[in-house]
Amino acid sequence: MDLESRRLGPAILLPLLVAALGCANLSASDPASLALEHAAAGRANEAAQIIEEAVAANPRDAELRRVAARLQSAVGGDSVAIAHLEEAVILEPNDAEVWADLAELERKRENFADAYVAYRRASELDPEDVRAVSGLALTADQLGFDEEARSAYARWTELARKK
Repeated sequence: MDLESRRLGPAILLPLLVAALGCANLSASDPASLALEHAAAGRANEAAQIIEEAVAANPRDAELRRVAARLQSAVGGDSVAIAHLEEAVILEPNDAEVWADLAELERKRENFADAYVAYRRASELDPEDVRAVSGLALTADQLGFDEEARSAYARWTELARKK
């Protein structure tokens, strides 16, 4: 199935829109907003082209790269999404959310060692981030890093009790 015929359902589109709007200050004339409008209308190929053109015009915009990564991942372009997130962590190395986004995508692709490294960095940058700590616990456990997994599970439990 080609990307153009793929419709983004509400289960994919709503988190995509919320995430994109949450990580960038978008306006109606913004290329990222335009790309999201195309994605919402089921024109995934056009959306991907628009977002890639926007990134090409603004390659040092980490927020735009995060939007591009989420859009690309939603339409099946995980390799392109990874490249955008890897560039975003170079541009914003102290942004725990970018590291956690990268970790989640690596975990989705079953690249557990890479996911572990990214979750670990995210949890170091933001020890209160449940997503990072829980991901660290699960990937450390999966990789057999028992001591680190136990520590991360304990931290995850502690964070869950706080909420």
